[in-house]
Amino acid sequence: MDHVHSVVLACHHCHGEHLHEVTYAGRLLASTICSNCGHTIAKDLPGLRRAYIADVEHRVLTKPRRMLRRVMHQPVSFARGLPGALLLKPAKMEAELRVLYGRRSGG
Repeated sequence: MDHVHSVVLACHHCHGEHLHEVTYAGRLLASTICSNCGHTIAKDLPGLRRAYIADVEHRVLTKPRRMLRRVMHQPVSFARGLPGALLLKPAKMEAELRVLYGRRSGG
């Protein structure tokens, strides 16, 4: 899934720049794990859940405007991508919820 990324970050625990696994819940950073020492920094889950709900509300409220802007600027690619986007959205939301409730999905 696209909610887990690998990036090089400075680890304050082992004092070096190492590959980290960075996990997102939607657009919000949920956790980082250092590949060198295993040090984990995880967001406070209740706070992350509240922030995620606020973020989803914002995304839902602004979606019509973003869709209109896209259909005006890229009507053909918008029309081609819409069926796939509608089919994939439930899986993307499920992956975000898995992160929020501490269950990792493979990927």
